[in-house]
Amino acid sequence: GDPSYFPKEKVRQTGQIVRCICFLNHPIPNCGDLESVQIIIPGPQVNRKNDIFVCSIASSHAVSARGVYVAIVSTKMEGEDADKEVVPGLALLGHIMQRFTMVATTYEPMSDGNSDKCYISSSFDASSHFEADVDDLLSLYKRVTGKDLDMNINADSVEADY
Repeated sequence: GDPSYFPKEKVRQTGQIVRCICFLNHPIPNCGDLESVQIIIPGPQVNRKNDIFVCSIASSHAVSARGVYVAIVSTKMEGEDADKEVVPGLALLGHIMQRFTMVATTYEPMSDGNSDKCYISSSFDASSHFEADVDDLLSLYKRVTGKDLDMNINADSVEADY
């Protein structure tokens, strides 16, 4: 389960992330008017240790009304000012109609869960591509079942399921 559901003696704090959800009335500038964009700003490029992640989605993804774009800017907190942490990402967005900023504490399990059968995932990180989150999910699956998840699915064998 998500670490926020468990008592503090079962999880440890790993840091904080800041996420800004922004509503735009235009695609992200200089990205070819695309409705779906993912940008990773390398931390060292903007004098940070951690990368800044920017993604944008729109009505073609059934997440907003036509003409409204949803952009998310996120990174791991390195200081105390959440707004300052995401400035380089926000600067790419152009005019922002509305913005919501939140800071979340991240956690990881203190054990693998085998002794008490309490299987805990790590918190979602700041990335917008979910690579670490997928790795964590696969690890959780193995801890619960004792085996790797078989991702080799023959498309011909599942056609009847649709």
